[in-house]
Amino acid sequence: MRAIQKGFISSMLLILMIVLLAGCNSDEGSLNQTRYDGEGYILEVTGDRILVIDQPYVNKTWKDIMDVYTGEAIWLSTNTRNLKPGQKIHYKIRGGIDESYPSQAEAKEIVISK
Repeated sequence: MRAIQKGFISSMLLILMIVLLAGCNSDEGSLNQTRYDGEGYILEVTGDRILVIDQPYVNKTWKDIMDVYTGEAIWLSTNTRNLKPGQKIHYKIRGGIDESYPSQAEAKEIVISK
């Protein structure tokens, strides 16, 4: 009987170790992984905000494409000093999003993609 109990305990410990090790290898919840609220291309830079859309448009403004564009679009309030039309960015939002079209929000963080 003791041999059966010993084998059962050994098997359970082995299964527990496998589950724990598999969890350690998971990227989910990793401290090094940054999650962004969105990404896109800067279409316009005006004053203290930028207009971000899903796809790049060269030398166009919102007025040029608004009748044909059907993707996501959001005005982000932010410091626009280093931002230019055409750049691909990832962003985090502070607070909520105003549900207009284009949407409007305050950017908490913006990272320019390389």
